[in-house]
Amino acid sequence: MKYPYKLYCISFFSLIILTVTAQDKKINNTTQLWSEADLLGRISKKLKWQCDFQYSRQSPYEKISFLKYGEQLTIRPWIHYYPVPSIKLSAFAGLWYNYPISDMGQRDYPEYRIAFQGQFYKLLGTNTISNRFRTEIREIKDRGNIFETVFRGRYMLKYQKLLCHKIYDKKSAYTILSNELFINGESKVTGYKLFDQNRFFIGLGYNISDNLAVETGYYNQYAYHSHDSNFDSNHIWQVSIIIDNLTNQ
Repeated sequence: MKYPYKLYCISFFSLIILTVTAQDKKINNTTQLWSEADLLGRISKKLKWQCDFQYSRQSPYEKISFLKYGEQLTIRPWIHYYPVPSIKLSAFAGLWYNYPISDMGQRDYPEYRIAFQGQFYKLLGTNTISNRFRTEIREIKDRGNIFETVFRGRYMLKYQKLLCHKIYDKKSAYTILSNELFINGESKVTGYKLFDQNRFFIGLGYNISDNLAVETGYYNQYAYHSHDSNFDSNHIWQVSIIIDNLTNQ
């Protein structure tokens, strides 16, 4: 199939860019746990609401101790519009709180974010391909306690395949493979590097019922430091629970 091949190519190309740009720079490794609960419901035939709650913890550099430090807490409400079943247009406004980790030089600060997103799906039998484009407007508190407006662009290519079942129904399982590139708008608080980070994910999902699913897997997040030449390579265990159809039209 050409789309998984395309995803592999994008991931490989991203890795090449990161490897070349990381020459002679320090790469810091952490282990992290990302947990998430997504609540969804229908407003009308073409409109849905969603609210995400995310919490993450992480290790010190070069340690396998992903529960040691609280890292980030997120609350993010969404609105989704489906002009046709294969297109989802979305917007959200949310709060990100970053915990202080003094051992790693991380300060505590809030970030307020709004975003506009388009996601385009293609079904090929039991395979689903999606292309996702997102523009974010971020209000980030800097070290002088002043909020700065920062723009960021994101693109994700995602491949999902059903296992055994032919539709997403009760007790159906699926594999997930994705890669996402982040482009920094360049600012005082986030630095002046165009490339922000790359996230590669491989995982599994399982539909416990028609309205309840769990997903888990491995992320590798490769991120620039904003104000020095170092990188972080974060090895992440992701666990999500998705509860759908809490409200109906």
